Amino acid sequence: MEEFKALLRKYKKVIQRYYVQYLSGFDAVVLNDNIQNLTVCPEEESVIMSSFVTTLTSLSLKQGDEQFDFQGLRLDWFRLQAYTSVAKSTLSLREHPEIAKMMNTVIFHTNMLDQVERLLQEVSDLTTICFYPRTFEKLFAQNAEDFTQLRYLIAFPMVCAQFLNCIHPMCPEEFPHMQNRGVGMCKNFLDEISRLTSVCIIELCFEQRNLSEQVNTHIH
Repeated sequence: MEEFKALLRKYKKVIQRYYVQYLSGFDAVVLNDNIQNLTVCPEEESVIMSSFVTTLTSLSLKQGDEQFDFQGLRLDWFRLQAYTSVAKSTLSLREHPEIAKMMNTVIFHTNMLDQVERLLQEVSDLTTICFYPRTFEKLFAQNAEDFTQLRYLIAFPMVCAQFLNCIHPMCPEEFPHMQNRGVGMCKNFLDEISRLTSVCIIELCFEQRNLSEQVNTHIH
């Protein structure tokens, strides 16, 4: 997962170019067609949906990543859902699921432009593991016993670095506790990895020494 995240960050510009063209060349066209097919559309909802299409069609490859900001579009989408969810609304998204599906797709595509880091955190976040330390340590021990899995043990201390992501801004008192837990578990994992590495190196040295003695014996 860490390798995938590194690749995504490395080729962020390429991904952005792709989604800029996708949003302006496909999503905007399909969304506009869906809006045009509506038989009933109140003025306020029509203005919001028209702004969606305008925002998407105005995207250009000349824009830099610092200029992408779709927070307003997302808030308008939430506002539209609120307007169409009331009982007296003449436009119901339940009767037009194609618009809801298309807008949810658009929101995901916009996240690939201006909220890549947040999206990575949402889809690859393993912070909930911090609430199950015994299970996490047991998994580490099981992998440490399997010779084929030794190369992947470094993933365990890397996961510990994500523990602070689960802290909510309204609960700052949890920070020291989660920090101590993450640092403590990370230290224990690294110590064990160091010990296993030392054992492997010592065994290799002994093996090389035995081979060297056998070669010398045959020579003499």
